[in-house]
Amino acid sequence: MNLKAILLSLTALILTGTSLHAATVPVGSGSYTTTFPGVDGSGRNGYPAGTPQLSGSAVGRPVPSNDWWSRLLKENHVNSLFNYPMAMGTKSYGLDIGLVVPASGSNGSTEPRDPSDTIVVGVSGLNASQATVDDYSDWTVTIAWDSGAHSFRATSGIGMPFVYFSKASADTAAVTVSQGTATIDNEIILITNSEDGANFAVYAPVGSTWTKSGSTYTSSLAGSNYWSMAFLPAGDPATVAADWQQYAYVEPTNTQVSWSYDEASSVLRTEFTTSVTVHEGSGTAVLQGLLPHQWAHLAADAPVLTGESLSSIRGELKLLASNTFATERTFHGILPTLPALGTLSPGYDPVAMHDKIVLLEDETLADWTDSYNEGQVMNRLIQTARIAHETGDFTARDKMIDTIKERLEDWLRYDSGEVAFLFYYHSDWTALLGYPAGHQQDVNLNDHHFHWGYFIHAAAFMEQFEPGWADQWGSMINLLVRDAASPDRNDTLFPFLRNFSPFAGHSWANGFANANEFGNAQESTSESMQFCSSLIHWGAITGDDAIRDLGIYLYTTEQSAIEEYWFDMYSRTFKPGYGYSLASRIWGNGYDNQTFWTSDIAAAYGIELYPIHGGSLYLGHNLTYAADLWTEMAANTGILANEVNPDLWHDTYWKFLAFTDPAAAIALYDSYPERDLKFGMSDAQTYYWLHSMNVLGQVNAGVTADDPLAAVFNKGGTNNYVAHNYSGTARTVQFSDGGSLYVPAYSLVSSLDPREPVTNVVSSVALVEGVGISWPSTEGSTYTVQFTDELGSNTVWNSLGPDVEGDWTTKTVFDPTGFHSNRSYRGIEMP
Repeated sequence: MNLKAILLSLTALILTGTSLHAATVPVGSGSYTTTFPGVDGSGRNGYPAGTPQLSGSAVGRPVPSNDWWSRLLKENHVNSLFNYPMAMGTKSYGLDIGLVVPASGSNGSTEPRDPSDTIVVGVSGLNASQATVDDYSDWTVTIAWDSGAHSFRATSGIGMPFVYFSKASADTAAVTVSQGTATIDNEIILITNSEDGANFAVYAPVGSTWTKSGSTYTSSLAGSNYWSMAFLPAGDPATVAADWQQYAYVEPTNTQVSWSYDEASSVLRTEFTTSVTVHEGSGTAVLQGLLPHQWAHLAADAPVLTGESLSSIRGELKLLASNTFATERTFHGILPTLPALGTLSPGYDPVAMHDKIVLLEDETLADWTDSYNEGQVMNRLIQTARIAHETGDFTARDKMIDTIKERLEDWLRYDSGEVAFLFYYHSDWTALLGYPAGHQQDVNLNDHHFHWGYFIHAAAFMEQFEPGWADQWGSMINLLVRDAASPDRNDTLFPFLRNFSPFAGHSWANGFANANEFGNAQESTSESMQFCSSLIHWGAITGDDAIRDLGIYLYTTEQSAIEEYWFDMYSRTFKPGYGYSLASRIWGNGYDNQTFWTSDIAAAYGIELYPIHGGSLYLGHNLTYAADLWTEMAANTGILANEVNPDLWHDTYWKFLAFTDPAAAIALYDSYPERDLKFGMSDAQTYYWLHSMNVLGQVNAGVTADDPLAAVFNKGGTNNYVAHNYSGTARTVQFSDGGSLYVPAYSLVSSLDPREPVTNVVSSVALVEGVGISWPSTEGSTYTVQFTDELGSNTVWNSLGPDVEGDWTTKTVFDPTGFHSNRSYRGIEMP
């Protein structure tokens, strides 16, 4: 190449922003790029505009998007900060603090922060063009204002009735009261009957004086630089304000959550710790409000509540004067899929089951898709392939495995020049973006847990059926885990628990909390739980207990939040007048029964249930609620009339009904074979799920197991045990009611698997993987096949049921246990 050509090439590289150095970061057999690959043919692929608005201690740390305050990262001033119980907004001259109590209606309860000033706290002369994120911890944020010689900081945390302030030494503290009546009592300003009737107290250091000028109160703070303000509970405001002064000078400097899972008892313990600076006085404890999902599950050794409480959009905040507390919840187990028990269900047709499976065996994944739709369709194939494995349709299973493998590995490997099916790490926003992105996963950092949950589950599926796959690709999957929910506060690439709010107890889906003025939001809790369950599977199958237990922590905690705030199972969250048993969207300051694409109530129900799979058993824990919800769903939608409606996902509704009445669900299924399927669902999985549930019975949340991949069902008063073993070593799972279940290696088994004595051996043959065996059949007889592994032990039984087809001469059975080729098989005739 001549000199001119070299110069032209260098110029082209500079103009396109392409690095001369390799932008590809190898990760095992996979890789990602750190250079923007460009848009695709339709102009897709993007990333968040600008750079994070950070200052102070927040600079140089991974950017914590998807929090209640994340709008501060993008906008100079925001008006939608809701920390429970207060409503706040940033102004150029300080922090506007008030209370917004949304009115309740039949469709929900939401209201933005009133744009007018209520009580503004700042410093005299402050005129900052923007408020930046100066520091943050697990449930607090410190906001900074700097303009010329003036400097002001405010720290607020979820559930904290106090906001804490600091200033530069030369500044004068200022409080402007536009709503309410203010009176001065030494260093305290008492503000009564402010926005929505709220009462507040502002605390300067002891010995300080406040000077009033119009509606503004100023103080030099007696030479100190700290003060605080509290939202007061019911009672005489002056008395409460005086009593609460003991907390006014105890400022939180850090908040941290930690968790531990006890496998033997199935108890998940979460500990909350607040580090403080005591500015003055004898008080040492922060006053912390606990949300219903916390105070309802306080550990036995937790401090005693004060007896005071505050109202919030999330229900009653019960107050605790302590810098530590713990909660404990029981984890009830998940499964990769249900066991193959359909042959024991009346009306089940194994030939029909086979036909439904093979219908998908040659299905391909679309070239035109995005990270969300791709995940749903992969999950459709994965759930069907799991069923194919359990029912012995190995040819179909293996075809679907190959389809998933090819596309998943394409996503996990970046090839120079490609603009689709790749991951790009954006260093400014410390986020892994998947291209092409769906639902603003790229430009707004939305929904990473929704999307990556499907990918991580696909990875666990691949490792199950191709052991060793994780050795090559697992490091890339772990990057997805870290992007959405890094458990490491010292992670240099990703923020701690990006999507999950440890104190709120659930995930937030919007990266910058900017969907509207109600604060952040989350719609599909079921897909959030899909993400949690994917971590459990991935950690279990790779032997990474830290990831497994992270998934259990997220799953168990989010379940308790779903039950309180989306389902209101205990009637202590929704306001009077709300006409539904669930909310489809939770906002920072509200909830409603709408969705982001339609106001059809059918979609509002479905989005809280979809997708139903072996990680969805929590939906059947409270049978009374589930039955009542179904009654409401049936009354408010056309599900019983087989209504044609693209927002009415019949299969999801039926699978939910199977938690309480599987026979009725089967009848509805049988009545509407010509329905349209949502593209993320398979007819095979619906048929399999309904008939397996019909045999298993209802989920029994009163019994736990010493293995997270186990569950208990109850049918007619009898407990039925199910467990899955990803490992190569057999184990016996113990249940809290005294039951036990022997689980061979690599197997999903149930206590309902037939174990009749061996009689009338018809044939004995070594089986090559995926090939069936046949033997003579006698009309009216029952046939059971005994599978014996290569060591001559670990017998598994599979009943074929009575032969009612008198003209049959043979029956065929396929290996339901998987990829082991050295098993011997005997067909046993049971007259």
